[in-house]
Amino acid sequence: MIRLYSRFRPGQDYNWTVKKLQIPRPYIRCMLKSITIRDFALIEKAHVDWTQGLNVLTGETGAGKSILMDALNAVLGGKVPASIIRPGADKAVIEAVFGLGEKTRAWLRREELLDESDENNENDGNHSAELTVAREINKTGSKIRVNGTLVSQNLLGELRALLITVHAQHEARTLMSSQSQLTMLDALGGEAHVRLLEGVKGLYQRKKDLSETLTALSISEEERLRKLDFANFQLKELLEAELQDENEDQDLTSQIAVLENALDLKSQTMAGQELLSGGDSLDSLSAIDLVQKALSEVEKALRVDAALAPIHECLLSGLTNIEEASSDLRRYAATLDTDPETLTDLENRAAQLATIKRKYGSTLAQAIEKREALTNEVEMLENSLTQGEKLSEELAALSGLLNEKAIDLSARRKKLAKNLSSQVEKELFDLGMEKCRFEIAFTPLEEANPAGLDKVDFLIAPNPGQPPMPLGKIASGGELSRIMLAIKSIFASADEVATVIFDEIDTGLSGRVLNAVRDKLARLSKSYQILCITHQPIVASVADNYLEVSKEHKKDSTVVSVTVLDDEMRLRSLAAMASGSAEGEASLSFARALMDQAAAVRGL
Repeated sequence: MIRLYSRFRPGQDYNWTVKKLQIPRPYIRCMLKSITIRDFALIEKAHVDWTQGLNVLTGETGAGKSILMDALNAVLGGKVPASIIRPGADKAVIEAVFGLGEKTRAWLRREELLDESDENNENDGNHSAELTVAREINKTGSKIRVNGTLVSQNLLGELRALLITVHAQHEARTLMSSQSQLTMLDALGGEAHVRLLEGVKGLYQRKKDLSETLTALSISEEERLRKLDFANFQLKELLEAELQDENEDQDLTSQIAVLENALDLKSQTMAGQELLSGGDSLDSLSAIDLVQKALSEVEKALRVDAALAPIHECLLSGLTNIEEASSDLRRYAATLDTDPETLTDLENRAAQLATIKRKYGSTLAQAIEKREALTNEVEMLENSLTQGEKLSEELAALSGLLNEKAIDLSARRKKLAKNLSSQVEKELFDLGMEKCRFEIAFTPLEEANPAGLDKVDFLIAPNPGQPPMPLGKIASGGELSRIMLAIKSIFASADEVATVIFDEIDTGLSGRVLNAVRDKLARLSKSYQILCITHQPIVASVADNYLEVSKEHKKDSTVVSVTVLDDEMRLRSLAAMASGSAEGEASLSFARALMDQAAAVRGL
């Protein structure tokens, strides 16, 4: 289970956090407000409130910091196994609450997931509308609700992209992929860029489909004639079958069953008709005679007692029905065909249809579809030469248009690349890589693919005199972390999300570089809500909301605790992170120095 302790009292004035962050209103309203977790991994029950600015999660390796991030990932649609349910529980439940920004609000309104009453109340100044995402995970699957409405994984994926972006230290390897780099570059383009990219993709697909059709037509004359002859043979057989009704075989089965028993049916129906209306024998009374006699007697009694009127009406109705049934039986018997040739004709037709189904589909509907397909195939084979020339011309025109659009896309990308390179170098300067050069190299492809004509490579020259080289060939682990932080800082703005998660992005860094990362996160936290997992006291020192995660092993359970630290507790936590012990004047002095530096960094 998990316990949440908090000694931080709202409104409490700490020496090192005198001023509040001046954060734009849209950012405040978009941020992650809280997460509630039940029976997830080692967590029995927890509720964590997140604040504006920099939220730091610290704790020993293996203490369970990742559980909170895993829970947030899960509630926003991440894949989780059934084994994530806490042992002894039937299901895990996670609920995350977000404020609403305009872009998210518009998306929710479009998907009909926003309560109009909430919007009206907000406009009245009563409260800010919120977005609640809840996920219930059981042993057979999971259910996801947005504002109480069940949604699909795909829909939630769209929403997730509007809410958070996650950057982890291990993600640095994605920077080495040319395809990932191209995708990142395109993400900086505006609506016109996106439309052009989608247009290139569409043109490429049309070209591919047209090429495949042309290839199918490009066969030898001998092969064409062979295919045409076989298609004509099959089509002739289907046309001769004169298939009109896809249920004809079922109707035939019923008709054949009747004709096979026609003599018995005629005898039975005539016998029934004679019982109703009488036969050749003058001694027997028919059903009609008996009902008429009964009707006569009731009519006599009716003159005395009017209560017999309903019975009289019933007998009249019955007599009418019996006479009608007798007539229907006579007509049915007269229509029965007992000619053996008729039965033979039907059986021959049924055999023909059975052959058709055996060759061209298990049902007549499939055989009819095959007939239409063969008609088209014959037409195509008969006109393949003319059609091939026409398609070749169309393909040439389409290739030219694709190439034109791809060249336009490449020009746009080069402008984006120039701007991105300048921004990355500025960010790297802030991160202690003052002399680093960052470039984006373009290699033209011989033929356009769905992404156009470009292969891009992110190149860096960390030191003066070095030629720019691909990231994976020259960057160290620490350099990659800083380069990723620089790029992600830029893309956080492009993503237009309010909450950015950094998962141990400062791993492997030290000294002056860590100070630069601390400063960068502090500045980012003035425009974004930052959730940051770190083992570095220098980074943790600038937290607005300091959460310490710990794990305690008991006799029958493991308890994960999350504590919101006040200033004294922060001091000891920073000391413990720096030296391994929260005791000792040297450790505490170092921690105090970090907090003083943090106050200066934040401009407090």
